Amino acid sequence: MKERILVCDTSPSLGKLMARRFANMGISADFCRGNISSVSRAMAAKKYSCLLIFAFSPEKQLLELVSAAAEKGIHVFAGLYTSSASVHRSFRNAGAAAAFTMPCSVRTMCKRIIMRIGNKDTILSRVEVFLEETGFPKRLRGFAYLANISTVCLAAPERLWGGMSELYGETADKLSTEASREESAIRNLRDQAAENGSVSRLTDGRLAEKPTNTELICAVCDKFSRC
Repeated sequence: MKERILVCDTSPSLGKLMARRFANMGISADFCRGNISSVSRAMAAKKYSCLLIFAFSPEKQLLELVSAAAEKGIHVFAGLYTSSASVHRSFRNAGAAAAFTMPCSVRTMCKRIIMRIGNKDTILSRVEVFLEETGFPKRLRGFAYLANISTVCLAAPERLWGGMSELYGETADKLSTEASREESAIRNLRDQAAENGSVSRLTDGRLAEKPTNTELICAVCDKFSRC
C-alpha cells in the first residue's frame, strides 16, 4: 500500500502546512480537523497508512481511536503538548508508533515520521531511527556498528557483561570489518555525539562527558528500552 498520511489538527494553517511538507517529500497527505468526528469521517472516506494527531491529554475517545487505527495496521503518530512520561506512555500503550513532545518544528516532525515509515519494523531499524533522532551522525561508520551491537545486547543483555571482545568480533564479522576498526569507529562516533550534545540527550543530562564504548552501549540499550 502506498503511504498516505492524514494530518489532524485544530489549526487548519498548520495542518495544511504539514500536509504540503509531506507531499513535497514524496508522501501523499491530507488534512482534517482534529476532533474525533472529523478524523473518523476522513478515515472512512479514504485508506490511510499513517495518522498524525495532536493532543494535550490522553482523553478516552482519542485513545480508543488510536487503538482502533493501530489494530488496522495504521501507523499513528502523536504530537503531545506535554513532556509527561505517563501521558506519552498512555498513547504508546494505546498503539501509537511514536509520540513527540511539542513544540516540534514541522521540518523535524516530518523527517522523524518519514524515517520511521521508511524502515522495516525490526529491532535494528528501530534502533537506527532512535540513534538518528537522538542526534548521532548516521554518516559515520560507527553509527552502524553501534546500532548492531546495541541490537545484540537488547536481545541478550547479559552479553554486555561477558566482555566486549566477543561482541566486537561477532558484529565485525557480520559487517565485514575488523574488531579493532569497529571499536575505533564507535569511539569516533562517541566523540562526535558528545560534542553535538547527543550523549547528554541520550542520558537525560546525566552524562555529558565522553563515556566508554561499554557505557555508551549500556546507555543506548537503557534509553531505547524505555522509549
